[in-house]
Amino acid sequence: MTRARRTIYYGWFVVAVAFLVMFVNYGVRGTQTIFVKEVTEDLGIGRGAVSLPFLVCIMIYALLAPLTGRLVDRYGPRWVMTGGALVSGLGLWMCSRAGSLPALVFWFGVVFGFGGNGIGLVPSNTSVAMWFRRRLGTALGVATVGIGVGTMVLPRLTGLVQSHWGWRGAFQFLGYVAFALAVPAAVLLRGGTPGECEGEEPGAGGVGPVGRGKREGAAFDVRAGENGFGTPVRGGGEAKVTSGGLPPRAVDGDTGDEGPCDGGDAPRGLTLREALRTSSFWLLFWGFVLIVVALYGVQFHQVPYATDRGIEREWALWSVTLFGATSILGRFFFGWLSDRTREKKAALYPSVAFLFLGLAILMLVRNTWSLMLFAAVFGFGFAAYGPVIPAVCAEVFGKANMGAIFGAVTTGGALGGAAGPYLTGFIFDHAGSYTGAWIMAMACVAVSAVLFARVRILWREPE
Repeated sequence: MTRARRTIYYGWFVVAVAFLVMFVNYGVRGTQTIFVKEVTEDLGIGRGAVSLPFLVCIMIYALLAPLTGRLVDRYGPRWVMTGGALVSGLGLWMCSRAGSLPALVFWFGVVFGFGGNGIGLVPSNTSVAMWFRRRLGTALGVATVGIGVGTMVLPRLTGLVQSHWGWRGAFQFLGYVAFALAVPAAVLLRGGTPGECEGEEPGAGGVGPVGRGKREGAAFDVRAGENGFGTPVRGGGEAKVTSGGLPPRAVDGDTGDEGPCDGGDAPRGLTLREALRTSSFWLLFWGFVLIVVALYGVQFHQVPYATDRGIEREWALWSVTLFGATSILGRFFFGWLSDRTREKKAALYPSVAFLFLGLAILMLVRNTWSLMLFAAVFGFGFAAYGPVIPAVCAEVFGKANMGAIFGAVTTGGALGGAAGPYLTGFIFDHAGSYTGAWIMAMACVAVSAVLFARVRILWREPE
């Protein structure tokens, strides 16, 4: 038994916890579409107003994401995730007691928004990224499958609870789910950061602890030397950093496998301040803003749009389940693809085609089968951004400050997530249909693809 356990690389336990974390966080977000009509009728508000709790939640997430990333970089994910699960559970449970829109904004928007930072993309994907190199895209793909499974399972289960006990009972159920998440986060995750942990890589001998080390030098413009790693020199333009002429690290013998605790150098790369001075950061940031405006605008209003088109609510709920199911396949596919493309951002391009096709089908939805076709196509394309964006961050900026940099980029995604549902609801309230909102979504997808294409790699890990 001991020998069998020693063969399991610890990084996969990190992936498992990240899976559960994103199952809960994004599953909860996915359930909000099923509450829209009942909450608007119960509280007497419009569809723009009913998205305000979600807007505030994502804004809180946006503001705190960089801080959360710094906490994970410094202290590790264990207590960040455990605390996040407990606070999230409190906020969700108390939503069941909300008697007005301001109360719902406070408990879901502020409290769950605060706790959701601890169980969001930043701590989970940062933790996974610190334990993997060669198979980073695959590991992130497996972890972010939790988003797809959560989107597939939680709305369905919550809808069943809602059908018996109403939206208030459904929020209590979500609170209990979030509370339960604190257990695996506290038990399976180690304290400290990867650089402070002892681990054993698959197929390798025992390894000792490695300090995080200090990143040498400031931002450099690197011109590659004959050794292939480059020599740091001062220069203009965007800051570029490579390994400064250091030899490549031995990883898992000659197999090229994973692990930060390998007795070699600690992860290195740009600092957050250096990243903020580059155009690549802002291209990635604004590209993420725009794509999430489209993704969340569609996801939040999927069920009310379907029922407005005369489709039964039960089938509308099944479309959410199908959306989550195909996104699971998409996360595996796009994570795998990002490990096999010359630059990881190239894995985003096929998703743009799926999103465009999905939006075109959405505008033509007239019956159940067309709704299901939309959910399958759009869900698959939707899946790319969970595993690929953090992988792009690690590739472009390095991993030394992955939490802080990815947290800052995630702020862009959070801003888009806050704006998307509200803008979509606002357009519906004033135009009486969603057509203008879907055209806006298509424009956001197109512009984001152009911005992502212009991102340049500023850091090279040694091969």
